[in-house]
Amino acid sequence: MMARRKFLAWLPAILWAATLFFLSAQSSLPTIAPTVPDFDKVEHFGVYGLLGILVINAVRRSTTLALPKAALVAVLITSAYGASDEFHQRFVPNRSCDVWDWTADTIGGILGVVVFAAYESRRSQKTNR
Repeated sequence: MMARRKFLAWLPAILWAATLFFLSAQSSLPTIAPTVPDFDKVEHFGVYGLLGILVINAVRRSTTLALPKAALVAVLITSAYGASDEFHQRFVPNRSCDVWDWTADTIGGILGVVVFAAYESRRSQKTNR
């Protein structure tokens, strides 16, 4: 029962990571704002922000780590996944490994984790009053 609960806690993050892997395996993707230079960094920021939220939620639901440690673990996982995704793109035709994409991934992940942690911290303060 406990293993199933942990798996279900991680399922949204795993599915989103799989979606990102599928998208990064495509030789080309349409961009939301093709005329805006480097807009892909905003896209990276957004999709990894969501991944950060999903990962910290999974860490919190599947471990007993305190919020600061869970946040650090979530940031590290999200950033490492971004790095592995960029490396993966080296092998995809018409794609490249870009340190600035990884930077946007990491910053987006950090912001997602911070937003989640702030929300959870505020929620727990209200319930403890």
